[in-house]
Amino acid sequence: MSIDRELDDRLAAASGVRDADLPALPADFLRLVTGPDEPASVVAARQLAAEARTAPRRRRPSRRTLVRAGAGVLVLAAAWATAVVVDGPAPVRQPVATPAPATVEPAPLPLDPPGGLTLVGAEAITFPYSLDPAPDGLTPILVRAGGLEMFGAVDPLTYSARYSSEDDPGFTFTVSERDPRVPPPGSYIAPPYTDDEVQDRGTTTVGGRPADFARATLSEPSCTYALASPAQEDEPEELCSDTYAELYWQRADGLWVGVWGWGDRYGSEAALVSVGESIVDRPQPVQLQFGLAPQGWVVSSYESLGNLALIDEADPTNPSERVAVSLLERWRGYDSPDVVLQGMADGNPVEEVTVKGGPARLVSVPDHFADLGTGKRMWYLAAEFPDGTGFLFQAPDTLTRDDVLAMAEGMSYDP
Repeated sequence: MSIDRELDDRLAAASGVRDADLPALPADFLRLVTGPDEPASVVAARQLAAEARTAPRRRRPSRRTLVRAGAGVLVLAAAWATAVVVDGPAPVRQPVATPAPATVEPAPLPLDPPGGLTLVGAEAITFPYSLDPAPDGLTPILVRAGGLEMFGAVDPLTYSARYSSEDDPGFTFTVSERDPRVPPPGSYIAPPYTDDEVQDRGTTTVGGRPADFARATLSEPSCTYALASPAQEDEPEELCSDTYAELYWQRADGLWVGVWGWGDRYGSEAALVSVGESIVDRPQPVQLQFGLAPQGWVVSSYESLGNLALIDEADPTNPSERVAVSLLERWRGYDSPDVVLQGMADGNPVEEVTVKGGPARLVSVPDHFADLGTGKRMWYLAAEFPDGTGFLFQAPDTLTRDDVLAMAEGMSYDP
């Protein structure tokens, strides 16, 4: 799950334009994103399907203000590929009150074009940093984002890890080529505290490198969901803390590190310095893996408890050339493949298939990123891992039906 700070950093890393330069977002999209929280991949897919047919408590606003243009368009155009999960205090999502998509017996579909992609064995996906020693009782959520050109600028490649537990908000660290306090052109970043809330501010050292720190007591607690499994059926508890600390420094290799901590355990300078000095360049595996991948495709982004996306290395900014999988939280109402595909079939036949020994649903819809005259299509596959964790798999029609099923069958998830 993503906390306010992490989401803001992702938006801050994105390039954009002024709000006045952007067209208004479609009304249906605004309704979707202001309703109960859903994975952005699902929100974007539902909206794009609605556009093709027609040619929750709301998340607590972040205390850190980001005046940034283009965020809404970025989510709409790229969320299905990067599958960024926007989560916060929201009620359990109830299944949409629409009929389940009609299913059909397996039948030939106009979706196996010649000259498609070739699947090869995928390399293990790893996160390049670890903590030594590892913090007791905390589990990491590992994230890779950025590194692609969007709106004429290249987002810096950023790795981040949030360590937390069911009762400890823990801490987050990021490693990037850019100082996380410095916004990209055309944006403004304010810290998650006011000057009146600052209790201490100054300089220190991390492994002999100069570092800046700040500690604050927030007048309004910062809240996020506790760490939870996507397969659990009960809504996670909410963790709140008014104790906050941050630490920034530049490594000898030029990379910038930011560490943010919350609560009694990590809301202090000493705790964050200890975290910083424990960061080592030692890869660790992410929990979601592809066993097969199209030849010549590479990792675009991932969140170890949320999503994984691949891009064509020869055409990395083409939104039609993406393969992505998003884990779906059962407690939000995603309790069957039929529920996942509600509103996404776009009138196309849904095929009943079997993935990982369980029922799954496969549908092909027009590619909403491609020109209408091209006839290009894309796949949606809703299925579950053996532990009950649901997932939505999305791929271009340059993968055949059998390719899609083979990739889904070859995926692994280690909760």
